[in-house]
Amino acid sequence: MKQRKKPTNLILGLTLSCLLLTACDSINLKEAESNSNKQETEEILQSAGLEVTSVEDAIVKAEKAAQSGKMDLAQLYYVKAYDLEPNNIEVLQKMADLYIELKKYDLAEVSFKLILKQQPDNLKATEQYGLLLIKLRNYPAAEKNLTSVVAKQQSWSAYNGLGIIANLQGNPLKAESFFKKADQIFPNSPELLNNIGFALYSADKLDEAQSYYAKALQINPNFKKAIYNYALLQARLGQYEQAYNAFAKVSTPAEANNNTGYIAMMNGDYKEANNYLQEAIKLSPLFYKKANENLIRLENMDPR
Repeated sequence: MKQRKKPTNLILGLTLSCLLLTACDSINLKEAESNSNKQETEEILQSAGLEVTSVEDAIVKAEKAAQSGKMDLAQLYYVKAYDLEPNNIEVLQKMADLYIELKKYDLAEVSFKLILKQQPDNLKATEQYGLLLIKLRNYPAAEKNLTSVVAKQQSWSAYNGLGIIANLQGNPLKAESFFKKADQIFPNSPELLNNIGFALYSADKLDEAQSYYAKALQINPNFKKAIYNYALLQARLGQYEQAYNAFAKVSTPAEANNNTGYIAMMNGDYKEANNYLQEAIKLSPLFYKKANENLIRLENMDPR
């Protein structure tokens, strides 16, 4: 095998899975939730015979609705509770949690802003807000919030968030340090072990990365992200059959062949790359375009 080269722009040829992502400018929840004003909420609840008598009543009914999977109804109850007491921290926290579950991240952000406006030192809200800002891709603000948390208390999830930010910013060594601090607080988490492994992989510390992936998969053999990342690592090491077998556990045979072939191409193993890419085309017409594009790149790279 030719000397292994460190692939660049690996994401271009693969559908990668790496780590366990326009915020609303307004701090007024009613402006953000434009379709739910006080009168409309009241009318909907009354028309359905779902009136509430107090904030406590609204919270209880919202929680019961959420437990039954009736998220829209739970949201209505929380909006009603907010109408009754706009500065109630418990209500705002529960609304933020629900919005995150519903992936309404802009509304969750407004909820956290309202909490932190009243309680700037609320570490729970600060941490959750920081993690939310990662999803909103506001990495500087996320880093600021999470750094303020770990300055006051040891939090594995805050360190994990800082590690994710560092990786996304192209600093795997910094990410490794944060992930390992998280692992010291919350050991034997497959997610954290996978994250450490990916940071090491990104820093080209392949042997060390392999040990962390192996430990993650020992704890949870069905952890798809770790399986995928382990496959990437095996391919980087030129262990193409092992890489293909791992890819095939979490993707179609055509995808597994294309991914293995792409990394073989980036490694400079052009014969292996051609075999896997041709097989991807043979197995699935859907992969004709992607695998063909990789074959064209291969032809341009292969000096033969």
